[in-house]
Amino acid sequence: MRRAASRGALVAAAIAFAARVASASPSYPDALDADLGLPAAPGCQLCHHAAAAPVGPVDTPFGEAMVARGLMGGDDVASLSAALVRMRSDHVDSDGDGAEDLDELSWGGDPNHADVPEGGPLTPVTYGCALSGAPTAWPAGAVLAALALVAAGRRRAASGNARR
Repeated sequence: MRRAASRGALVAAAIAFAARVASASPSYPDALDADLGLPAAPGCQLCHHAAAAPVGPVDTPFGEAMVARGLMGGDDVASLSAALVRMRSDHVDSDGDGAEDLDELSWGGDPNHADVPEGGPLTPVTYGCALSGAPTAWPAGAVLAALALVAAGRRRAASGNARR
C-alpha cells in the first residue's frame, strides 16, 4: 500500500513538472521583446504550433531549442532570460537557414522557417571600399563627365584620321 502511494506521488510530481514545462506562458512574448529589443513582441506561434486557446505544448523548433537550454513554463522569466543567453552562446539556428534564431527575431523574422532577408544575413562589412568610407557608387555627374571625355577623344581621333 505504501509503495502504491509513493508511486502515485511520483506520478503526480512528474505530471506537475511536465505541465510546468509545457504550459503556455502569457508573459513570455513581452519578456522576449524586452530582453531582445524586438520590433514587436512575438506571437505564441513562436513556440507553439497550436497557438490559439487552448495553447498546445511547446513543439516548434525554436521553442524546443529554448526548452533544451533551460526554459521552463509557468511564466518563469528568469529561465527565459537564461535560455536566451544560452541560445546566443550556442549560435542556435533552428531552421537551418544560416541565420541565428535571435538575429532572425531581431529583424522580425521567424526562426522556425527559413526567411533570411534579401542578400543573406545582415553581416557588417569588414573589408573593401565600404570599410574605407568612400562612396560605393559613382555619382551621376562623374559618370557623365567620363562619357563626355570618351566621346571627345573619339571625335579627335576621327578628325585626325580625316585629315590624313
